[in-house]
Amino acid sequence: MNRTTATITLLTIALVVSNAWWAYRLLDFGISYTYQGVSFEEHQQALAQALAIIKVLGNCDASREQIVQAVQQAWSSSQPFEKDGWLRVGRLGLRFTEDGRLVQAVYDD
Repeated sequence: MNRTTATITLLTIALVVSNAWWAYRLLDFGISYTYQGVSFEEHQQALAQALAIIKVLGNCDASREQIVQAVQQAWSSSQPFEKDGWLRVGRLGLRFTEDGRLVQAVYDD
């Protein structure tokens, strides 16, 4: 009887440890998948905004307002704001000259 009890106890412990490990892996995968989705959406937003800027810059006389409008139309959920001389729209940072010409665009990761 002792041998049977010991075997059942060891198998029960092994089952609990195994299930705990699988639960941890499932939780870890879920969290990683969520972060991956958020990262994908941010990169998709930046790409859409960058392509909108490229289309507007085909017109050499594009103003600051035209560029900002194109970026907002590409991804409407982003509101522009000024910080340290940069116009931040979503994940993009845009730097303009005094006369409103775009001189630099960076992706903020």
